[in-house]
Amino acid sequence: MAHPGDVRIDWQDYTIETSTQFLLFFITFIVVLFALGYRFYRAFISVPKAVRRYREVQSRENGYLAITRGLASVAAGDGTGAAKQAKRAKKLLPDAPLTGLLTAQAALMAGDNATAKLEFETLLDDKHASFFGIRGLMKLAANENDYARLVELMQHAELIAPKQPWIVGQLFENEATQGQWQKAEQSLSKAIRLGAVDRVAGEHHRQALLLARAMETEDQDILHTAISLAKKAYRIDPSFVPAAVFYARLLLETNKQRAAIKVVEKTWETNQHPDLQELWHSMTPALRKKEATDLDRAENRYYWVRRLFKKAPHSNASAAILGRAAMAAEKWEEARGLFKQSGDYRMLAKLELVDGGDEGKAREWLEMAAETPGKPAWVCRSCGQAGKKWQPLCRGCGAFNTAVWALSAGAGGRRSNPPPTVSIEGPSDGIIAPPTPQSSGK
Repeated sequence: MAHPGDVRIDWQDYTIETSTQFLLFFITFIVVLFALGYRFYRAFISVPKAVRRYREVQSRENGYLAITRGLASVAAGDGTGAAKQAKRAKKLLPDAPLTGLLTAQAALMAGDNATAKLEFETLLDDKHASFFGIRGLMKLAANENDYARLVELMQHAELIAPKQPWIVGQLFENEATQGQWQKAEQSLSKAIRLGAVDRVAGEHHRQALLLARAMETEDQDILHTAISLAKKAYRIDPSFVPAAVFYARLLLETNKQRAAIKVVEKTWETNQHPDLQELWHSMTPALRKKEATDLDRAENRYYWVRRLFKKAPHSNASAAILGRAAMAAEKWEEARGLFKQSGDYRMLAKLELVDGGDEGKAREWLEMAAETPGKPAWVCRSCGQAGKKWQPLCRGCGAFNTAVWALSAGAGGRRSNPPPTVSIEGPSDGIIAPPTPQSSGK
């Protein structure tokens, strides 16, 4: 405005003359007009996209609302409501992992294992939700008693969450029940380190695993390795009779009788078990007499048993075994005292008949014997199955290392159908939750 001027434009037959100020105003007006027009145009063509985005947001919100309501129905035990909300969530959020989880949970509540399995397997493809799939498949495998598949899933779960105690503890239990002794031993070490298994119980399980490996190796005629494994098992706890008996028997098979005698004597000091008595009798030294009588052989056995008796002289079992040897050697008074010490009333009754022929006194002893408890056996803590020999796996329920030396419920014990080795059941709300180990801490 301080420097006015004129502008003239000649174009074909037209001549335009105006001031500089007006020309600048006109140009500015055209630029603003075109800018506003462009903004209106962009707003017009973006309406469908905005509407679509709005619908997507609403669909996502409604989908997550359906998932929330569906999980609430699962928690309430409402299978019909859970299935309805799962169907709605499937329509609104078909690719969301939580939709797959809700659908699988609803299928489980409806007893549709095939659909649940399909949904859980789909979740495996999502790296953020794969553990949901593993947990669900573990639950199905446990329900179907598919322990091989369960172990495989446990191993996969350990790769995803290697420091979860319950995973490692359950992996150990399932590998052990499948007879995978070496893998179970590795898992046991990790379970002890993570606190999933008590250290004392863990050492007992380790001893059972080593003994099971030794038994398996002996069946394969690899005697040297079997002895090495049995020795390791025995050293963990010399009072554990199955390990001591098995180790001593292998030593006898390799002509190491002195070492076998030391093993039996050391174990007898803390545990006077019938299996040790049987093994000790089998190691009785042969008589040097060429023409030995039955009484000579009985006295030889008596002195041999007396050697074992001295390792635990105050034990009833020691008194009982020596009393029988004394009775066979016709040492009546000593046998009578030993039987009274041990409370073996049946043998006292038999002794009365053999020594003095007092049938009345024998009947008194037999009446007292009838009140004594029955004979103990190896009884499974899980199902009550009883057996004469210790086994790493219960023949009744398949549980690992649950046999204890105790009074059985009856001849042969009671049997039960094999239960799942692990519990993948969550609380009563139906939500998948970490399982509780059944026996790893026992």
